[in-house]
Amino acid sequence: GGHPVVPLLVRDTARTVALVGHLRAQGILATAITYPVVPRGEEEIRFQVSADHTPADLDTVLDALRSFRQG
Repeated sequence: GGHPVVPLLVRDTARTVALVGHLRAQGILATAITYPVVPRGEEEIRFQVSADHTPADLDTVLDALRSFRQG
């Protein structure tokens, strides 16, 4: 879409925080939005996408998301 903020609905606080930590460890900046900012059960990660991001940048994020395993 035309909006620069792209949400990823995770809907679990612990998983949201763990996933953001996983992304940051790989050099990817993403923001965890958890309770009390959003109601419990609506936790999400927000990515800010701009014209400076290349298709390779987006592929890197997708690969990082695919590699996430919460122990």
